[in-house]
Amino acid sequence: MKRPRKRKKQPFMTVFNRPILLLIALASFCSVKGQNNPHALPEHSFVTYDSSYIHFYNDSSNFERFFSKLDTLIFEGEGKVRVMQIGGSHIQADIWSDRMRTNFQKLSPNLNGGRGFLFPYRVAHTNNPYYYKMVSTGEWEGFRNSVMKHKATWGVSGVTAATRDSAATLKFYFRGDDTPYYDFNSIKIFHDVDSTNYCLEITSDTAQLVMVNYEEGYTEFFFDHYLDTFELNIYREDTVSSQFNLYGVAIDNDDPGVVYTNVGVNGASTHSYMRCDLFTKHLQSIPPDLVIFCIGINDAYDPDFCEYCYEKNYDTLVSWIRSVNPNCDFLFVTNNDSYYKKRYPNERAKIARDVMINLAKKHHGGMWDMFNVMGGLGSIKTWVKHGYAKTDKIHLTTEGYNLMGDLMFSALMKSYDDHLKKKAHEMD
Repeated sequence: MKRPRKRKKQPFMTVFNRPILLLIALASFCSVKGQNNPHALPEHSFVTYDSSYIHFYNDSSNFERFFSKLDTLIFEGEGKVRVMQIGGSHIQADIWSDRMRTNFQKLSPNLNGGRGFLFPYRVAHTNNPYYYKMVSTGEWEGFRNSVMKHKATWGVSGVTAATRDSAATLKFYFRGDDTPYYDFNSIKIFHDVDSTNYCLEITSDTAQLVMVNYEEGYTEFFFDHYLDTFELNIYREDTVSSQFNLYGVAIDNDDPGVVYTNVGVNGASTHSYMRCDLFTKHLQSIPPDLVIFCIGINDAYDPDFCEYCYEKNYDTLVSWIRSVNPNCDFLFVTNNDSYYKKRYPNERAKIARDVMINLAKKHHGGMWDMFNVMGGLGSIKTWVKHGYAKTDKIHLTTEGYNLMGDLMFSALMKSYDDHLKKKAHEMD
């Protein structure tokens, strides 16, 4: 569906040519956001609000690079700020991460920078976030990095959908009355661009330009207008049998704003992501400014949990990401409280928490202590009682994930408020 080209988005404050005007703007923003809790939160007796802040362990661990980019976006209306949240089933459902996405985009007027990278999980026969859908034709098989018997190639998404049909189609659209308006004027299809005899074409509209990026592994379609849906035709050029691998889709626009990517795979551990050979290749096209690590619930569920392996796998992920963006900041999130086999409080969550602290110190990142925010060991029972966690005592309910998104966003905004106060003080 065609949409008229958007007007240029306006920043929070439009004129900052002189230092005094910037100082006024910063002071104004601090007065609005600079409360003990800058994001309004409901009061729940089972939440330890005093634990909900970002722990920094050395002077360079203050997200200054990320916050400075956020300043430029909010106060000058320029650039895109990219956040990526990585985890397992907590993140694949895109409830927690979508709450974070929505909160960021509501931080200031016109901060919706587009939906960016996503995976059409339904094509791979696994659960998909509700608010977008991709309908397919042809026979597709799904492979997840968390399933050890699955043998495939994976990219940054950790999921691959594959077909051997000579022709297949994909139709993408958003649904739901509360879905933000994510329109786009470019489409990237991540696939094997250098070893396939498949052709790709957009049949629902006319692309102005088609480009194949061999270095980063995608075909991109450019349009001279905005869309909110598309149909893709995938067909084989000859009769030679082969396989088409779909690694993900990115729908982008030219507008400044926050682009929040969720990367989650049901059952994924840190080891699962070590299987993603194309991780850095694909990450080049979506380089994050802040990565929020939430991998660990599946690592610590294993009775033979290896904390050394857990930390080393995280070291590898950090090195991969820094090879793409050396200035990326990292937030390490502790495991939620959970039970082992629904019967025993999982004491290994405390070991995983210690590792996250080590990682935050080592990689000059921050740590958000979800474990203690929930109330510590055994607290998930109370969350179940109040309807904020499921009876498996591992996963949260929709209400629980939304609350977790609000709590973590509030913690980030407390640190951002400190950054703004410091900046205002320096200019005083």
